[in-house]
Amino acid sequence: MNNLFLTGKINIGKTTVLNSIIDRLNISNNNIGGFSTKAFLENEKVKGFYIHPINYCLQRPEFEKTIIGYTPDGIRWIENTKTFEDFGVDILNYCLRNTFELIIMDELGFFENKANIFQQKVHKIIDSDKKVLGIIKSHQTIFLNSIRERKDVNVVEITKQNRDCISTKLYNKIK
Repeated sequence: MNNLFLTGKINIGKTTVLNSIIDRLNISNNNIGGFSTKAFLENEKVKGFYIHPINYCLQRPEFEKTIIGYTPDGIRWIENTKTFEDFGVDILNYCLRNTFELIIMDELGFFENKANIFQQKVHKIIDSDKKVLGIIKSHQTIFLNSIRERKDVNVVEITKQNRDCISTKLYNKIK
């Protein structure tokens, strides 16, 4: 199993399981690339999300150009396709050019719906011989479904019932 994606409800523990698998894989941190998605706060409320590269040694853009989605009013969300097409693609190209053993994609969701070049790069990484460990939102979109439907991708749902024991089972499949 080279391509494993975790899915599940919000705050169910997907990233915790992902990190537990990474710890068990015993891969040097220098051999891991990819990205994580992080929230940023304003007045103690989530205002948006940004993409954070893992082991990316090139110049990073200013913070505003790492934002992938934000809420101007706390109700509706606005995606920033340009961030995916610029910085996101740069991160994925960097992963393809380097000898990383493991590529992390935490997480793929609906903000990248219109980011066609980014989507193509995600598929190119999955096509590569590198191990991919990621998180995919449970939303139904053309892009997310295109990943779920691949024969070389395994998607595992994290639940309250399995989140404490599943990392051991998944580690044994991906190692």
